Amino acid sequence: MWLKQPCKVNQVVDFIGTHELCSYVVKGDDILIVGGSMSHATPALKSQLDELALDPDRVKYAVVTHSHFDHCGAIPFFRKRFPRLQVLGTAASAEALAKPKVAGYNARMNDEAAEQAAVLDQCLHVCDCPSDLAIDRTVTDGERIDLGRGVTVEFYEVPGHSKCCVATWVPSCRALFPTDTSPQPVSSHLDLSFPSAQFDFSQYVASLRRLLEFDVDILGMDHYGVLLHEQARDYLRLGLAKTLSFGDEVRRRYQQSQDLDEVSRQYAREGLAKVRLPFITDELMFIITRAMIKSIVSAV
Repeated sequence: MWLKQPCKVNQVVDFIGTHELCSYVVKGDDILIVGGSMSHATPALKSQLDELALDPDRVKYAVVTHSHFDHCGAIPFFRKRFPRLQVLGTAASAEALAKPKVAGYNARMNDEAAEQAAVLDQCLHVCDCPSDLAIDRTVTDGERIDLGRGVTVEFYEVPGHSKCCVATWVPSCRALFPTDTSPQPVSSHLDLSFPSAQFDFSQYVASLRRLLEFDVDILGMDHYGVLLHEQARDYLRLGLAKTLSFGDEVRRRYQQSQDLDEVSRQYAREGLAKVRLPFITDELMFIITRAMIKSIVSAV
């Protein structure tokens, strides 16, 4: 089953945000939010959180799954809504978001996306508070936080898409939040986009293999919703197979042309048709794709 729109997943997990920008509420005695989303999702987030009526004192944590602009832009909103909130992320995320250039770029991209979506007047202007994107506490690989009521969360570093990606695992309900460490589903859980391994392709493959070690029943993605049960497991297996075959195809195309930019342009055009995220422009898709293609062919 593919849950495409925000909903209650089970007694522990709620899917909030939008189909394109997903966050998750994980509830014990304390509450953790997985996924920093973007600022233009905050009108939807506000309405959903109003309906959930969470006690602000219980919302202790939010984890930034990685430091890209589309995964941290709602953090200032979460901070304002939940004053006791502690923002979690890897040391690499903390280092990236502490850089004024990175924080400023992420803030600008969020405000531009909110303006494009015609909701800027309903959102915090992230350019006014870029320091709010910062990580308060770093989490290490394998670290565990006890939320109470038998609910623990564990964090695992899964680099490749970025240096700083972290997956979140909730053992009690076998829920895995893998961030962007897998190709995204398009029309079905068996129809996948290209991988997004612009930081390091070999690390991306290793991270996908690591995700397959989890006995997953709930797979909450940062984009495009939640996959359940066997579909979640099929998706992860296919994601690895798709990534490996993609790497082989890229090497073949590059061997024929020896032109990094041309191969990147070809894949960027094909990939953009599958991604369908309005804030991913032609130029940004080319930059992302070129970095991935370079990582693949450089390892030959």
